[in-house]
Amino acid sequence: MRYRTSAMRFQIANLGQTLFAFGLSLVLGAVLAYGFIPVSYRFFDSLSLSAIKELAFPLLAFIFYLSLRDSPGYNPSPYSTKRLLTLCVFPLIISLAFGATKNLNGVLQDPFFSWKPLLWTWVIIPVGEELLFRGWLTSVLNRLNRNIFPAFTPLYPLSLWGSSLAFSIWHLQNFESMGSGFLLFQVLYTFVVGIWLGLLKWQTGRIWPCVLAHALLNFAADWKLLFML
Repeated sequence: MRYRTSAMRFQIANLGQTLFAFGLSLVLGAVLAYGFIPVSYRFFDSLSLSAIKELAFPLLAFIFYLSLRDSPGYNPSPYSTKRLLTLCVFPLIISLAFGATKNLNGVLQDPFFSWKPLLWTWVIIPVGEELLFRGWLTSVLNRLNRNIFPAFTPLYPLSLWGSSLAFSIWHLQNFESMGSGFLLFQVLYTFVVGIWLGLLKWQTGRIWPCVLAHALLNFAADWKLLFML
């Protein structure tokens, strides 16, 4: 009887943590995506958001990341770093294929190269998004588990799924630049990529491998910038 009661408490605690993590991730992802959704698809316009988003996003992500750090007793995952790096091949192949089909027609049509798309796509976005989702949000979920919920289960599945969900919803901002069918593919793809990046953070306990992997994925998807040099 004690075993059954313990198992029931285990399931209830796990369900509560899961619902809270998904709810927090859903709200965060929706709010962030709304701030970057094109004006024509918003209920109201915010000129300040569109004016400062390029500078405010990585700055706020960095502040959030510094405000909540993982505890010193951080336990790495049983996955080896070599295995995680091997898994990087698959999303890179998908991104390369996507970049080839998306960018092939416009490679030779641009008259000059602009550093802004390269800096934004390969540096600012990877750094800002990883600090926000694999840094701050993952730390928030870890702290909520330790300080609010009973510690019946390790949190790493919830931090992985929660940060990946918010990361996926965040990409709804691309609605205007692509069709609904391809947007659905991107949302699903970024959810899977978010899980992989979360595993990388869980294994290493550091953000920079996630930033590097994210930058490589963006490079694979937008390699036409090299032809514009």
